[in-house]
Amino acid sequence: MGGLDVRLTAAQALDIAAAKPGDTLRVTGAAGAVGGYTVQLAAPAGVRVVAVAGAGDEELVRDLGAAFFVPRTADLSAEVRHLVPGGVHAAVDAASVGMLALDAVRGGGSMVSGLGNAPTPLRGIRVGNVWIRADGPRLAELATAGLRQRVADVMPLDRVAEAHRRLAAGGLRGRLVLVP
Repeated sequence: MGGLDVRLTAAQALDIAAAKPGDTLRVTGAAGAVGGYTVQLAAPAGVRVVAVAGAGDEELVRDLGAAFFVPRTADLSAEVRHLVPGGVHAAVDAASVGMLALDAVRGGGSMVSGLGNAPTPLRGIRVGNVWIRADGPRLAELATAGLRQRVADVMPLDRVAEAHRRLAAGGLRGRLVLVP
């Protein structure tokens, strides 16, 4: 996905999660594209974000607005419930963690997953998937929202094959930008 459609995915995931100012929102994959934009959109709205990402990404996700940080290698449910007794109000599972992510959500809360990976709802938790839908006005708003985009590398267009190999290998920290 490109920059704007990923931003729209994050915005629509937050709409489905329905976290209100003062609520806590756990975001898995908080250093990734959808997760990073989710953090950046939720924090200024008064939502306290618990970011789950790689240990080396703590500074980044805190700079994006996360109030709390949990390394992805930790016991997710136990760590989140230590930081937020009773569990978070809502969750956006941008890393496709599934049931492990659901355990950290309080009863009656909400959880949003992508790509059809929503787990079975338990404890009255409202579970949903985000399927990006056209929304021109929202997309225009997000284009000028000043959201930070993480860039891993800028490469000339003639290295497109290398860029595809790097994407396929995984582990990139940000987007690859191809310049003609």
